[in-house]
Amino acid sequence: MTSAICRDYDAIVFDMDGVLIDSEPVHYESTRRLFDELGQSLRESVNNEFLGSTDRHMFEVLRERYGLEVSVDWLIERRKAIYMEMLKTDGLPWRDEILELVSGLSTFGYRLAVASSGLKRIILHTLKEGGIDHLFDAVVSGDEITKPKPAPDIYLEAARRLAVEPSRCLAIEDTDVGVRAAKAAGMFVIAFPNSTTAAMDFGLADAIAHTTREIPGLIPHD
Repeated sequence: MTSAICRDYDAIVFDMDGVLIDSEPVHYESTRRLFDELGQSLRESVNNEFLGSTDRHMFEVLRERYGLEVSVDWLIERRKAIYMEMLKTDGLPWRDEILELVSGLSTFGYRLAVASSGLKRIILHTLKEGGIDHLFDAVVSGDEITKPKPAPDIYLEAARRLAVEPSRCLAIEDTDVGVRAAKAAGMFVIAFPNSTTAAMDFGLADAIAHTTREIPGLIPHD
């Protein structure tokens, strides 16, 4: 990459779970363990209904569906505790070469943001652990917006905080709902599926990257 190239886009907005870290299996396992504690069984197919959505939306639906007698806030906090304990044991599952990509894009001159449905505390912890927190100009989390993906709100808020028009932003997403959200916000979208989301329909994406190394070549520039 070289900063002499004229860029078509000024900012790049990353989803976190599934894009920066391959965390979807960890999210499912932490939720499954939570349901085990509550005497319930949670199938992976049920968990996959909520890929790309917020914890609050997921637990509001599942609390009603399973007749759980604990609060949504308790479910969110307990699952977060299990998730964080798993990460302490196993480490963060960064996607191959993603840290190098983030660093390279920042050096190239793009403004960077995270627009993740996850909790703000977990996002900030993840970026800090990867040593890339200082490279991001904005971080928008699921607990800061009212309407979760596929609504465009989180991407519009990221663009607002970056002070960049959405049409000048490029988004990188691993789920179909995330792609729909970024497209609805008016952004160019690169789908970057992982093993959990590979079978999803990414027909709305402007491009699809199957490896991290493919992403720079899919970013339009003059």
